[in-house]
Amino acid sequence: MVKDVRWSLVGSLLLVACNGAGDDGDVWNSGTSPVPSTGAAEASADDTAGTAVMTSSGTTEAADGTSSDDGTKLDVGPPGGGGGGCGCELSYIWVANSPAGTVSKINTETMVEEGRYITRPDGSGDPSRTSVNLAGDVAVANRFGGLVKFYAEVSDCVESNGMPGIQTSTGPTDVLSWDMEECRAWYLPFPTSNQRPVAWTGGTAGPNDCDASDAQVWTVSSTVAGLFPGLGGPGGVTATLVDGDVGAIVEQVDIPAEVFSGAQFGAYGGAVDAAGNLYFVGLGTFSPGVLVRVRKDDLGVDTWPIPQGVSSYGITVDHDGNPWISSTLGSGAARFHPDTATWDVIQGFWGGSGLAEGPDDRMYVSAGGGVYSVDLVTLATDHVFVTNETVKGVGFDAMSDLWVVTWLDDEDPTPEGGVAFKIDPDTGVVIDFYNGLDHPYTYSDMTGKALGTVTCPPAG
Repeated sequence: MVKDVRWSLVGSLLLVACNGAGDDGDVWNSGTSPVPSTGAAEASADDTAGTAVMTSSGTTEAADGTSSDDGTKLDVGPPGGGGGGCGCELSYIWVANSPAGTVSKINTETMVEEGRYITRPDGSGDPSRTSVNLAGDVAVANRFGGLVKFYAEVSDCVESNGMPGIQTSTGPTDVLSWDMEECRAWYLPFPTSNQRPVAWTGGTAGPNDCDASDAQVWTVSSTVAGLFPGLGGPGGVTATLVDGDVGAIVEQVDIPAEVFSGAQFGAYGGAVDAAGNLYFVGLGTFSPGVLVRVRKDDLGVDTWPIPQGVSSYGITVDHDGNPWISSTLGSGAARFHPDTATWDVIQGFWGGSGLAEGPDDRMYVSAGGGVYSVDLVTLATDHVFVTNETVKGVGFDAMSDLWVVTWLDDEDPTPEGGVAFKIDPDTGVVIDFYNGLDHPYTYSDMTGKALGTVTCPPAG
């Protein structure tokens, strides 16, 4: 059984302290009604990862697989429909099953997992962050190294295994081998033990255009491998821009250690603005660190110190082009204004991981065992959702429903491996949930809604 899950109307609740660097946490206490639950998930594993050395040459590396066609995959609605975005009906959420080395494609309308895919040839990539482009396709970064793209629509998949028809996974029980799966668009190896951020650019997307055929995708890895799996070395980081159609390196930018250290976990999360500029932060458990921007047009690098008391973790960009970061310790979140190089710090909540802008001019931020919202104008906060599991992922689908993905660590005595909740953001009531995941650890733009919001912001 899924552990007792509680919801609340927007109101005042008590946050109980979380442990560690946002990797586990306790509950927001409230006397509210439980939601029914069914099913069970799978085995536990830890959150470590790793292998060897990252190269940082500027040469183009070819990827296996084939390029996509130029067909638009998703239905097109009114410009800015659903509270922002390009009108694309992004109907999937892509959740990484980290210890299992797979990613799940879940239909946000039917709640059915329609595919589960291995994310690295050896099956041991330890995937984490996922990013969805404006055509609905996903790019997944492996902590062990390696970037992979999967098509959302089977009609886009290409024959590659020599068997008639398209062979592809149809759900969690038929994960195909690496050589058999034909909905993998490409895979680009990175010889690093520390690769987490991944973020698509918008490509040619416009108010009535969901074609992402010329989109590119950013990732960041430690330039030097660390001593242990999943860790980087103190040699700075390398930001890489990849051609989204064929999976070849377009540009690489080496950022030295004196600007941003590649040690520990290196770059921890990344997000883009409307111009395709990449913002990223490190894990700020022990020091505030810096916010980094890599400019797409000239590959220049800008940095700004993160305020004291803010321990960076997750990152997103709102429709005004302002980066937001969640905080595992101290303050709950912070918003940065690039034009003025100033910060707004939101007090009162901590233990945060994922965060995403909603359809109502509010930012939704995880905080240990729950989610709260922040008014983009007044910065007033409200509680939205409470659970006794650790919230990692926060996102929105095409229908403006809130998605919350939880994660359980190895020490938790229950057998579940994390749950994806679909929630009414106005009431905090759980609409539905999917609990067939395997210890998911995803809190990036797992639906593509964030990219749509910055690329085609809501009118007014």
